[in-house]
Amino acid sequence: MTAQSRKHTLGLSGEFLVAGELLRRGLHASVTYGNAKKAVKILGAIGGAVVLLFLFVANFSSVESRFRCPGEISSTDGSYPVTVYLKLEEYRWWVGLWGESDAAIHVEIPNTYIDYFGNVKKVGDQYQIRDSAKNLKGNFSTLSNTLAIQLPVKLKTDFFDGTCNKIEK
Repeated sequence: MTAQSRKHTLGLSGEFLVAGELLRRGLHASVTYGNAKKAVKILGAIGGAVVLLFLFVANFSSVESRFRCPGEISSTDGSYPVTVYLKLEEYRWWVGLWGESDAAIHVEIPNTYIDYFGNVKKVGDQYQIRDSAKNLKGNFSTLSNTLAIQLPVKLKTDFFDGTCNKIEK
């Protein structure tokens, strides 16, 4: 018997000895052979890679910017000054593989109004903001940081127009 086959036989008899002792104590045990161990390692590596890819996509799929936008709301009742806060979540290119939107926009007038627009398309330097029915509600220019959007605060025809300044979290 060669040294390699003795080593293999000794290892195999050790595995059977341990499995037998575990079974004698009432625990379930099994012995796997050659390629089964390799397959478990490969499947474990693939599973780990999938988990890491998911964590990367979940944590790095958007870039968030926040803005303070002083301006005025105009409607049939007249116009009045107001400050709107805007959160822009710009999606990375790979989000386009499973989604249609280029960004999401959250709009808030403190203690008055909050809205979310998940259907936002980037066209040149502007983001076109649409509602869930894909009706155009306004736009945000990244060149001039201007926000023009229909916000039904008091009436359905209320329209906000203002210039935004980037703020830190």
